[in-house]
Amino acid sequence: MNYHTKGLKISSTLMNLSQIEKFVEEICDLYYLNDSYFGNILGAVEEAVKKAIIHGNKNNINKSVIITYHTSSRGLTFRIEDEGEGFDYSIIPDLLECEDSEVAKAGKGIFLIHALSDDVSYNDIGNSVEITFDISSMYRETTLSRINKLHQYFEKQKSLV
Repeated sequence: MNYHTKGLKISSTLMNLSQIEKFVEEICDLYYLNDSYFGNILGAVEEAVKKAIIHGNKNNINKSVIITYHTSSRGLTFRIEDEGEGFDYSIIPDLLECEDSEVAKAGKGIFLIHALSDDVSYNDIGNSVEITFDISSMYRETTLSRINKLHQYFEKQKSLV
């Protein structure tokens, strides 16, 4: 299988969030993803990068956040990794189950990431997150195979005429 990957490394300042938007936009343009995918992808990835800058790297401009993506048969997976100590993601409450008084303290950003994506996983220490978006049209080999079959069919039809 021929999968694609690309990365971006930024220093830990919120001023670099504009680079994230450009990065996601280039990827969505490359795969002709419509605005609904773009909005979900940008929202989730940008939120994860903000968390990495603020909570992971503690706004330390000397630390970096690395954002990579790769394609697979499922679609797109983005990985956001910071240089922080990580966190225990298992203690983040489900906001839909929280009391109103607890919601203000809960992980709203993490909830947003989960709500906008199809799958979220963390490494063991919690300083890296993978966010997956199921996009069936991303399976490039299948698409190319179908196009090839259509070309073969039309070439055969031409020879019959």
